[in-house]
Amino acid sequence: MRELPVVDVRDARVSALAEVVTGDPREFQVPVEAWPVVGNRVLDPGTGVGGGVAAGMFRCWWQGGQLWATNEAIGGRYVIGLATPPEDLESWLLSGSSPEQVLLWHMNYHPDGGQLFASVDGKPFLVPAVPAGPDPDLSQAVVIRSDGSVGICLRSGVWHDGVYPESGDGEFLTRQGAVHARVSASLATEFGCLLRVPLLRAG
Repeated sequence: MRELPVVDVRDARVSALAEVVTGDPREFQVPVEAWPVVGNRVLDPGTGVGGGVAAGMFRCWWQGGQLWATNEAIGGRYVIGLATPPEDLESWLLSGSSPEQVLLWHMNYHPDGGQLFASVDGKPFLVPAVPAGPDPDLSQAVVIRSDGSVGICLRSGVWHDGVYPESGDGEFLTRQGAVHARVSASLATEFGCLLRVPLLRAG
């Protein structure tokens, strides 16, 4: 298991991974990449980006030691994290504990554009991120934190896996490339490890 450092979105160290979203996140220009071409010819001006940006609510909630999420922008529903290793789940549930971490086993990136997250209720949130590349370099993995007053827009190609409320459940505006091309990596299978994202302790 590898614990990830938490870095504020305003910190210059994460500028290659994400932009700070101030003002109205609905008006922020989410990056959309032009369609790839073969050979030396280039796209005609104004073409290749017609897919535009999809927007919707991204909701997260804890259920049975799993962090579930729905992404209305692209019609997704999935488990994006665990409160404890699978072998410890039964005893953890019996303890009645609140989640103090998110264990992450999967990451993906979008070659067609970036992805924006902004808190609906102003609560702090976390986005795990790894620099763009053919494979996720876990030695460079960080958790980008917002105090809830600003949004986070991941740059195109940055490895990530959703958005995590720092405590409890969460509701976020998300905006991303409508093509929704996705490239995935299984951290547990390919790297034999989980990534640990620390959460705010209750109380």
